[in-house]
Amino acid sequence: MTKRSYMSSPQERDGSDRPPQEFELDGITWVCESNVSLLDLSEYARLAQQGVTAESPEGAAILAEVFSGLLGSNYQRFRRHCRVNRTDGKIMVEILRDLISDAAERPTRRPSDSFDGPPLGEVTSKVVSLSRGTVTVQPVEPAPTAEEPRMVSYG
Repeated sequence: MTKRSYMSSPQERDGSDRPPQEFELDGITWVCESNVSLLDLSEYARLAQQGVTAESPEGAAILAEVFSGLLGSNYQRFRRHCRVNRTDGKIMVEILRDLISDAAERPTRRPSDSFDGPPLGEVTSKVVSLSRGTVTVQPVEPAPTAEEPRMVSYG
């Protein structure tokens, strides 16, 4: 059996070249000290898939853990603000969902100047549903022709 070795945070992939994420809550701008952790995101998706809500003990715990990791030294002030202003759990989930969405749209490093060429094999797309806690991979359909109207489904 081959032994493989890994590094927790390789320098070239740590996202330090990204500008910090921030959001506004009740007129106060909150600046994140780190990016959304894949491990936290995985746990969040797993709990969402099980039907756990932000109001349940498990849901509240993962929200606290994720926000603590994101906000770092600002977390205690954020927690106090949310308690004093009675911030609803649904708002916390909405903030987290938006931060995850924003992080997914940011490139981790400058794209290559060279063209990769046509894709090899079937082209697929990964669809992530935070509300259902699912991830599916499906084939990408070719672009519709002029004769073929495009159907859009939101379900």
